[in-house]
Amino acid sequence: MIKIVLPSSDVIEAINKAKEDHLFVTGFFIKYNVKYNKSNIEIDPKEGFEYDPRDIFHLGWAAREYM
Repeated sequence: MIKIVLPSSDVIEAINKAKEDHLFVTGFFIKYNVKYNKSNIEIDPKEGFEYDPRDIFHLGWAAREYM
């Protein structure tokens, strides 16, 4: 499991908005189990998948468009 501390809870809203428009973000949720807390997210790959640090970078890149 990877735990990512977010700068604000607004990032979670931005990720959810990005999920509606970005195919990559939708795929991210297919590949990983994502658990939201108030100021962090926990990411765990689903069975058959492995962590790829680039996925987290691309998730952040897509979400920043909605901040």
